Amino acid sequence: MMLMFWTAVVFCLWGSAVDVFGEANEDALPTSLMNMVTSTILPTAIPTEDESGKLVDWLTKYGYLPPPDPSTGQLQAWTAVTQAVKKMQSFAGLDETGILDEETLQLMQTPRCSLPDDDDDDQTIHSAQHADPQNQRMKRAVSTWTRRNINWRLRSYPVSSKLSRETIRSLVFYALRVWADPTLLEFHEVRGPEGADLQIDFLHGPHGDGYPFDGAGGSVGHAFFPSDPNRAGGVHLDAEEDWAFRQPATEGTDLFTVLVHELGHALGLTHSSARRSVMRPYYQGPLGDPLHFSLGYQDLQHITALYGQRGNDIPTETPLPVTETQLRHRHHRLTHMYRHAHSHPDSSVDRCNTSFDAVAKIRGEIFFFKGQSMWRISRGGLVSVRVVPIQRLWSALPPSLPPLRAVLERHTDHAIIFISGSQVWLFKDLSLQDGFPQPLPTLADSDGGFEGLRWDPTQGVVWGSIREEEQNEDNKVWRELIEGGVNGIIMENDHQRETNRGFKGSTYIFKGNSYWKFTHPGSAPVEGYPRLSASDWLDCPQDSSYSSADISLISQFGQQELHEQKKQTIINQIRHSEINKPQHWDCPCQNTAGTQRGHVLLLAFLLLLTVTC
Repeated sequence: MMLMFWTAVVFCLWGSAVDVFGEANEDALPTSLMNMVTSTILPTAIPTEDESGKLVDWLTKYGYLPPPDPSTGQLQAWTAVTQAVKKMQSFAGLDETGILDEETLQLMQTPRCSLPDDDDDDQTIHSAQHADPQNQRMKRAVSTWTRRNINWRLRSYPVSSKLSRETIRSLVFYALRVWADPTLLEFHEVRGPEGADLQIDFLHGPHGDGYPFDGAGGSVGHAFFPSDPNRAGGVHLDAEEDWAFRQPATEGTDLFTVLVHELGHALGLTHSSARRSVMRPYYQGPLGDPLHFSLGYQDLQHITALYGQRGNDIPTETPLPVTETQLRHRHHRLTHMYRHAHSHPDSSVDRCNTSFDAVAKIRGEIFFFKGQSMWRISRGGLVSVRVVPIQRLWSALPPSLPPLRAVLERHTDHAIIFISGSQVWLFKDLSLQDGFPQPLPTLADSDGGFEGLRWDPTQGVVWGSIREEEQNEDNKVWRELIEGGVNGIIMENDHQRETNRGFKGSTYIFKGNSYWKFTHPGSAPVEGYPRLSASDWLDCPQDSSYSSADISLISQFGQQELHEQKKQTIINQIRHSEINKPQHWDCPCQNTAGTQRGHVLLLAFLLLLTVTC
């Protein structure tokens, strides 16, 4: 049976070289080559007839073969199939054999993105999703959104999933942050479809876009580039996948990993052949903890080339006209919506010359709060020098919110807590939980003592009563800061723990316009502190002087220790400046020792130059 099948394939190849009059062309396949077919043209690992059909379908689906011509019914020439297999192997980093070996077959069975793979040589990719021959080739999409404030909406969820809706929503938030951290992009969730640039859906089977889902495994998701005139920003995920989070690689498909990949498409990135790229089309298992994952070098290069690097000016690129028109309309509607929905921050607040109501570490980022305003610091530094309203992220907070007393991310469940006046608001990511705001006593038990931010060895930063017995072993500066009330406590590595001392890493206490650094909670402050928060955290001009208000933030007892630290710091700075004083090549004619030092330095310089050359 197999011999008959491959004989038919060969005759088909030969027949394609015969013109309509039955005469052989010059390039027709000679009969003498019939016996050489299996050793030269066909793969040595001969697939079954069913495997051959699946192979052609797979190669066509993912852009390695053009779709069959419906007008002629012409079969794929096996030479083209072999070349397509080699091309697929090359893109995947396999040996280019053209043979359906075990490694190639295993790769073809790996879950992956529905979109075709990019063709770097041709600058175009085939699309098997359109029967119309005019649409059989699709230009490689290298396009961007025309603005940097992009709005997203999670419109639908999988009907049955081990993951809760809040978890799914949180993972979308984390996945977007992966692309926002190194770039000038800012993402904001919106409730309705009006103004949503990115729209995420969990869908079943055929759903009208030409990329049908096939149940668990196979195609796990796809997204549409900003250049798509009708579907730009659409992100579709297979609702029948066994979606997982923080599970072993063998247990389900990691949702965070797939979201990062598909959102990359929605921002304009194509598939990458790099094995460690998040834009590699094949699912490679979980990326890691969403709180701490960051892009690799190649992905950073690609996304910053499209949207600029955080801290630099926005690059100028020529957007596609259709996308520009579409986004201008969306931007108008979004501006109208925000004008009526959100209060405006106090633009007169100068971040470089103010004290702060609250400072908190939320999802790995640092937030400084003042009145209705906030500033956000990511791994790349200050996100924007412009003041942003708190309601931009936490829209359920009232426009007339009294000054904040504290903000914290609770370590036990990662809830985000806002304390203002005598009330507390509890959020899961950006969603206010049912029943809130509530009276402050519901947050923690009170024994009548002073309540405020404090440090707990097992729970991290908490709000509650400060008990004297908990402070007995702490350094006096630390204790007096906590007892006097602080605006924020931040751990450098709050996700790492030590066995006998709670959390691992430096600790920062913020109060007023200053902050202190401690090697661990309860220790003495690091030499040289306090320092101004604005200079070190908010990209403000450096100011080495401290006002009396800064020192008076703690009691008289701790001031002597801080004065001694500052005096020693000044001495060290003077010594450091002498050591690192720039060398002048003026001739110290009246100083023989200076001349000798100059000769030594000159000889050292010439020796270094000789070695280098």
